[in-house]
Amino acid sequence: MSAFFPAGTAVAVSLSFDDARESQLHGVRILDEHGIRASFYVLPSGIAAAPDRWSSVASAGHEIGNHTTTHPCSANYEFSRTNALENRTLDEIAADIDRAGQVIEDLLGVRPKTFAYPCGQSFIGRGSRRQSYVPLVAHRFMAGRGYGGETGNMPDVCDLAHLDAYVIDGLDVDALMSLVDRGTARGEWVIMAGHDIGDRAPQTVRARDLQEFCRRLARDDRVWVAPVVEVAEQVLATRAH
Repeated sequence: MSAFFPAGTAVAVSLSFDDARESQLHGVRILDEHGIRASFYVLPSGIAAAPDRWSSVASAGHEIGNHTTTHPCSANYEFSRTNALENRTLDEIAADIDRAGQVIEDLLGVRPKTFAYPCGQSFIGRGSRRQSYVPLVAHRFMAGRGYGGETGNMPDVCDLAHLDAYVIDGLDVDALMSLVDRGTARGEWVIMAGHDIGDRAPQTVRARDLQEFCRRLARDDRVWVAPVVEVAEQVLATRAH
């Protein structure tokens, strides 16, 4: 059992989904059916397409987090060539993040408390001008979620401003459970990051696997399933003691 998690639990699991994609508005029903609340790291353009439906997601107890306004990533990604982190400044990234927060609050009435780094990348600039923007996130948010990490987070020592998260797109239910089992053995906070929810496709968590995964999680008393913000709050409170 972990001193950082509720009594009787040995692992914390946070499901998260990025970009406010339309398929998530359908897939959230699976989570609701099993009483599981997740973190949705939204883009303003995504929630603006269906503000009432995203407001319902927030009202159901799911976390709405900040994922920037323009989703800047490395120029190594062709889709980001005109919005490359290598060409941005810290002031520009800060403004991008703050604009997203304001739109989310205006449309949904929610002020995000946690952040997810687009593409899991947390730098700006090139060469000698390259800098981390993790301090900007640490100043604005309780936690920052990474992407593509290869481990869970140890609650006593993890950096809340840059947490590791497993990519779960394309994983079947057994692979998802293996991550939970690994985290249980070490007393970890396991964060999972996906995109679309539906049938087999790139960047998609298959609905049938998510359904069975949620069923197993809901029946396992060793597992504490909660949004990123709630686990971060618990970790901070426990560290303070």
